[in-house]
Amino acid sequence: MSWFEKIMPSRIKTERRTRSVPEGLWIKCPACDAVLYRAELERNLHVCPKCSHHMRIRARERLERFLDADGVV
Repeated sequence: MSWFEKIMPSRIKTERRTRSVPEGLWIKCPACDAVLYRAELERNLHVCPKCSHHMRIRARERLERFLDADGVV
């Protein structure tokens, strides 16, 4: 803090509002470094629309996509 600020405090008040973005809303493609919206990536079956890189998915999710409701086991 400078000596001038000690004598005359600042009259300008800055109010910083931080916008909260939910964690996990955006995903970065490891191949092309594109930032992708999670809902769009899920609609595209976890394939990057920019470079066609296939993302990893959980085993349960893979089985749910493979074995649909009308499928025969």
